[in-house]
Amino acid sequence: MVVPPKHLTATITATQSFTDEIKWFRLGLSEPIDFFPGQYVDLRFPGEQRYHAFSIASSPAVKGEIELVVKKEHEFTTKLFESAEGTQLESLAPLGRFMQELKGDIVMIAGGVGVTPFLSLMRHARDAKLTDRQFWLFYSCRTQEHIVLQDELRALHDENDHCNVVFTLTREQPPGWDHELGHFNKDLLLKHLEHFDNKLFCTCGPDKMVNAMMDMLKEAGVPEDKILHESWG
Repeated sequence: MVVPPKHLTATITATQSFTDEIKWFRLGLSEPIDFFPGQYVDLRFPGEQRYHAFSIASSPAVKGEIELVVKKEHEFTTKLFESAEGTQLESLAPLGRFMQELKGDIVMIAGGVGVTPFLSLMRHARDAKLTDRQFWLFYSCRTQEHIVLQDELRALHDENDHCNVVFTLTREQPPGWDHELGHFNKDLLLKHLEHFDNKLFCTCGPDKMVNAMMDMLKEAGVPEDKILHESWG
């Protein structure tokens, strides 16, 4: 069941820059919210008319604050990047139905900041101890610097038998790199999954990547109703 969104005040309480164009935010909420992984919030500065949508990165177990991973690409996000801790925004939350009521083994394929809803799901898999099924996160970035919360994701992989994380880099090969290189393809996924049967696939990221993943999965015989997707640009 989708919970109606609340009108909230969201206050920036912490930030972390990964690159000049990718930044993590923690927002304290004026009221706690219940949400499921894959949902998003609408944000605007006081006095503005238009809301802007951002996927929630935090675990549903944390109700009084949310985390976002934002890419700077227009006027609103530029202003958000320049905002200090303590800045207040107006919010509608939660919204969306992208991964509602997921069942069975789940494979997530993310490009760039498309990892955001999957951060929420992986944290949920850990916090809710969903050990009766497997979660795989395949996460593609241009460089190691672009990987969001790499240490936490590595810890999720190392400390939880049901959480599996695979990184790949498309534009560099740093010394000592212990994960994959290049774009995701069928062979790379099968190297880690062994087969595509009885799994739900979720992919999120730029249009080009998401469309390529959907085409690859369909050609591999994955039923269309077993592929969920969100994309942009």
